[in-house]
Amino acid sequence: MTKTPKQTLKALPPSRREVGSIDDFLSKSAAPDEDLANSCVRMILAMTLVQDALSPAERERIAQPAGTALVVAVPGPDWVEPVAQALSRIGNWGITFRRKGGKTSETALTGSDETANVLGHGLNALGVSQEPDRYLPASLVATADIRIDLRPPGPRVLRAAIELVTGMRCGRMPDDAARGLAFDETAACLRRGTKPSACVRRLVAASKAKLAGDPALDDVPTLDRLYGMGPATEWGLTLAAGIEDWRKGLRAWKDLPERCAVISGPAGSGKSSWARSLAKTLRMPIVSTSVASWFSSGGYLDQVIRQFEAVLAQAIAVGPAVLFLDEIDTIPRRASLDSRNAEYFNTLVSRVLLALDSAVSGETASLIVIGATNFPEKLDEALIRPGRLNRVIAIPPLDAAAIAGILRQHLSDDIPDADLAPLAIVGLGATGAEIASWVKGARSAALAERRPMVFADLVARLAPPDTRPPAVQMAVALHESAHAYATEVLGVGTVQAVSIVGRGRYSGKTNAKLRAVEAMNADELDALVVSVLCGRAADERWGSATSGAAGGPGSDLAIATDLVACKHGSYGLGATLTYRAGPAAVASLIERDDAFKAVVEQDLRRLYEVSRLLIAQDGGIVETIARRLVSSRILSGAEIRAIIGDPGDPPAADEAGLVVVGGAHG
Repeated sequence: MTKTPKQTLKALPPSRREVGSIDDFLSKSAAPDEDLANSCVRMILAMTLVQDALSPAERERIAQPAGTALVVAVPGPDWVEPVAQALSRIGNWGITFRRKGGKTSETALTGSDETANVLGHGLNALGVSQEPDRYLPASLVATADIRIDLRPPGPRVLRAAIELVTGMRCGRMPDDAARGLAFDETAACLRRGTKPSACVRRLVAASKAKLAGDPALDDVPTLDRLYGMGPATEWGLTLAAGIEDWRKGLRAWKDLPERCAVISGPAGSGKSSWARSLAKTLRMPIVSTSVASWFSSGGYLDQVIRQFEAVLAQAIAVGPAVLFLDEIDTIPRRASLDSRNAEYFNTLVSRVLLALDSAVSGETASLIVIGATNFPEKLDEALIRPGRLNRVIAIPPLDAAAIAGILRQHLSDDIPDADLAPLAIVGLGATGAEIASWVKGARSAALAERRPMVFADLVARLAPPDTRPPAVQMAVALHESAHAYATEVLGVGTVQAVSIVGRGRYSGKTNAKLRAVEAMNADELDALVVSVLCGRAADERWGSATSGAAGGPGSDLAIATDLVACKHGSYGLGATLTYRAGPAAVASLIERDDAFKAVVEQDLRRLYEVSRLLIAQDGGIVETIARRLVSSRILSGAEIRAIIGDPGDPPAADEAGLVVVGGAHG
């Protein structure tokens, strides 16, 4: 096949090379020493890239020995070798430094003497690295006559390379056709024997696949629809607003809000999901790595550093992007190191800190860096200082609203009409991972029986089958039903959920929103105490009073005693106006003051009699609630109120929030 003029592209020896613009490079004027079009695709791509980056005067200067120092910054470690090879074909070099940072000897402190010697003899010196200031000899960087910051190839270079590879003119090229692709990934899309349009399609498809990042992004919500992450979500939304301003040209990247942070929380608290939601909200790809995985190849220092820098280079290549460093506490706090490991980890931490400085604060920085840890106390102070990862943001425990929201997200269209609030209340203390496992297990159980999921499937995952004897289950149900009934009919609060699911030290629980105790009058405070004592009254009505209503600081009897003590010694709602102590300390007066103890005891016995009368009078309703509770194990406040009927409008709940009115202790 006869080559077109643009296929016959030659590279002359340095002493007699004709140099010009990239258009000259692609023209028929090249001399006939070596046919570049027959070179490998990697060399063609590298040659077009460097030819486009150098001016005609610069190419003329490096083509002959002239004591010229050239420093080239490349997009990533994988670009170092091909770019250095390309420059070796168009330049005359007395010494060449190809440094990726994978060896401990590749620092600014090594090679300076050789550089000075070569340049002193009038020869040229070349240095190629993804981070010249860190890895190339300091004397070369400081005295560079020419410094080039190579960016990934744009449409102009790609069209030229495709034309060289295919021998055909390349048409339209999207501006971001090769965004995010490594050098060899780009080269692999350019293939002889195919049309230019096919090369372009491969580039676009490869870039799209690379930028898609974590496939789990499709399954996570944006931050504005994320539950339970508290200050982490607020931080992310503030950053997202800044990123939108940046996209509109209203602010510079360097003027964005904090772009880096460490998220801390226990295992299963949703740190990884949050990072993916952040990336989705920012409309950026995410590059994720576990710091612990860097040590999986044997733990040799140069291997660990290479692992880290490869991930960093990947993130920079697809930037703007989110770089997620999970288990970041694997990078140890240097102050805690012993002498045996100090040298190894000091070197590692220093290299990581320098790399982060460049990636986060450099002129071409385009990364959002997020660390995650279960142990924030193990982090090196220098890692989380301002300008690096800035600070640690703790994820708070999930409240009932967050648990219900997470449940609904994972349930999707399953059991759409279910009231999840009672289940969420019972599940307080769970992590996001545990909640996801409840839904997964419930769905699997339903699929195994070839039927739709029902609410009972979820209950079964949260609370395994109750192995307690039926009589014990009924006793717990009666106790909790008495609390719920009294709370509603006495108007002291609004029941949210009642359960006989054993969790922790409780055999069952009644949760309600109560009015603020500090704003109650004497009658309202008495009513609250009665509702708390009704559990013990039910125990006595259908059996006998037991230690289940007493014993611990949070038991029914302890709560009732504290309330009555506050009534007489703190709130001025008893027989005297004397202030004895604050609510937190007044109960201790019972141990020291016999007269005060007698007042509290007398009032407690009076209110307990009221509780007994209420349960005796309305025991039938309490029994009805209890039977339903044994059957369902969890009842919502709405279900409780439907059984009771309308006892009048319940009081409006305030900031007092969700509390345990009473609970049967195990």
